Amino acid sequence: MTVPRALLVILRLHLGVILLLTVLGKLTGAAPFSGEMLAFLNGVAARRATPAYLGFIRHVVLPHPTLFARLVMAGELTAALSLLSGTATRLGAAIAMFLFLNYMLAKGRWFWSPDSEDAAVFFSALVVLLGAAGRAYGLDAWLARRWPTVPIW
Repeated sequence: MTVPRALLVILRLHLGVILLLTVLGKLTGAAPFSGEMLAFLNGVAARRATPAYLGFIRHVVLPHPTLFARLVMAGELTAALSLLSGTATRLGAAIAMFLFLNYMLAKGRWFWSPDSEDAAVFFSALVVLLGAAGRAYGLDAWLARRWPTVPIW
């Protein structure tokens, strides 16, 4: 059974809106996002993160909170714009998958956790990536005709 790409547009746009709303909240918040991120990482993540990921948080992320806050916001904005416009949709979906995998690991959740909304969004991004959802009602359709060998359309 196959799903028409036009139906994947709904999933692609939904994912793009989620990411856009998320990053807008971080960009327009009263306090810098790096402070909010540090509070989360020192609180929830310090208690629940998977052991290997906790080492990454402690030794790499916590010493550089401003850098990682900017990377998170840049990733969310890039993925959101990519998915909403249908441009380099596979790349945008891959970025979204990477972000939500990190969110999931920081919360100590796994793909099979019944309360992991991050896992659900991760799999939505996977479907968008595999289905090349930007080729329907997106700029990827034109880009794929122009440069058919480039795999990110």
